[in-house]
Amino acid sequence: MKITFIYHSSFAVELENCVLVFDYYGEGQLPTIPENKKIYFLNSHAHPDHFKREILELKSEYPTAEYILSRDIRFREEERKPWIHSVRANMEYEIGQLKVRTLKSTDVGVAFVVETEGKRIYHAGDLNWWHWTGESKYWNNNMAANYKNAINQIKGEHFDVAFVPVDPRLGTSYSLGIRYFLENTHVDAVFPMHCWGQYEVCRKLQKEPELNGMLEHYYPIKDTAQEWNL
Repeated sequence: MKITFIYHSSFAVELENCVLVFDYYGEGQLPTIPENKKIYFLNSHAHPDHFKREILELKSEYPTAEYILSRDIRFREEERKPWIHSVRANMEYEIGQLKVRTLKSTDVGVAFVVETEGKRIYHAGDLNWWHWTGESKYWNNNMAANYKNAINQIKGEHFDVAFVPVDPRLGTSYSLGIRYFLENTHVDAVFPMHCWGQYEVCRKLQKEPELNGMLEHYYPIKDTAQEWNL
């Protein structure tokens, strides 16, 4: 696998026969896509830092491209195309070369579990343990329960690669989501995302005592267009 960090929560995963592009919304540069490989765009929800309609125009550049979009991304009937697949939470789909399972986000839309070419890939979208200092204790407790319920659906499962939010806006709670994810799954390579360009938070995570021993296969982000061959 070749992993490319594009921007924010957007990554490309290049496999032998296809390329998966998660949460691309037009910011950052797409990596070069080999002509013989099919491209799938997977967008977890409609927030403008995860999806913009302009990416549909890439179909002219990649004629075989297919789009797997959370159901909250709305289309008028006349806009619907056979290469646009709307998915909803807690469902399983077979789309082209992919088996796609969705989890319900704790914000909007879905998280993706994708199986293809013998690999299992997790992209959280905005499924995260959002703990905000300005919210009530009830709200934060409910968020914690909802996040744990979602991750418990994949408890004990193995992923070849996972992309998980590490959001610096959460202050001291920024590591809750990735910590619970790593405590309950088996991951060969985990990448932080949703860092809002504040990549120092990726290195900060490596110093957290609560994550001691969990980050052996952790790949911190330094800048856009980084690539890793796994």
